[in-house]
Amino acid sequence: MKLLRNTLLETFVAVVDCGGFTDAQFALGITQSAISIRIRDLEAALGYRVCERGRGGFRLTERGEIAYAKARDILRNARDFDAELLELRDVTTGDLRIGVVDAVNTLSDLNFGKSLKQFLNRPNDVRLEIVVASPTELTQRLITGELHVAIAPFRNQVADLTYTKLCQEEHRLYCGRDHPLFALPNDKIDLDVISGYQICQRSYSMLVSPELQSTDPKAVVANMEAMATLIETGHYLGPLPVHFVESRSQSGRLRELAPDRLHWTSTFYLATRTTNLHRRAVELFVEDVLESCGARTGL
Repeated sequence: MKLLRNTLLETFVAVVDCGGFTDAQFALGITQSAISIRIRDLEAALGYRVCERGRGGFRLTERGEIAYAKARDILRNARDFDAELLELRDVTTGDLRIGVVDAVNTLSDLNFGKSLKQFLNRPNDVRLEIVVASPTELTQRLITGELHVAIAPFRNQVADLTYTKLCQEEHRLYCGRDHPLFALPNDKIDLDVISGYQICQRSYSMLVSPELQSTDPKAVVANMEAMATLIETGHYLGPLPVHFVESRSQSGRLRELAPDRLHWTSTFYLATRTTNLHRRAVELFVEDVLESCGARTGL
């Protein structure tokens, strides 16, 4: 049920999200001509063009970019408003927007999949959205209300959010099969030797040990999949979570280096906005996450 509804804004946001009218017609269940009429009516109401469409393809105008961002926020807030009113009749409904960092599904101590399953097994009419992003971006989205809850190794915590410790993730340094260190005996590999090779890192998690002479990464990636790909080229060393390496069955393609000296842990937290906690869907999901991790974290 939509108590607050603006069909023109919903159509506009859907067109932008779909990259044009063609795909939007399937998402909205209406014809391209009907979409065109709605966009034209929106532009007439606003008094300016929000997008260019034609042989050159679909693109937003400068004002359209601003209108899209504001329209998306308005629709998100409207869905939250609907959910808050409908929950007065003991119905778990509305949006549940969850943010996580990449590759959390194989972190066994987190049990993210189990948490989701437990939540989805409950009677509900919730629209679920999962966003994968860096801890910095997740923090920003939590503050603005784009997300209700996020799970990540939040090293830089802010006063506007509440954090609950969940579990830890172990990282070690790896090289690929084609790297010069892959076949070198263990007694020939020390920190001085490792310091002579290029290192790649995730942009939001610089885990290189201060014991290494060079802490300047030669390549920066956005996620662990990209990290593993660069390591496998044989040109870079890089830190990866142990669970991630094991899940990819890469024991023959990656070698762990100096495990007694080069290992790190990341602490995962569940972060929420205090104003979200009255939302039933958020409360239930938080309960499920804490229950899944509780046996290990002592929560």
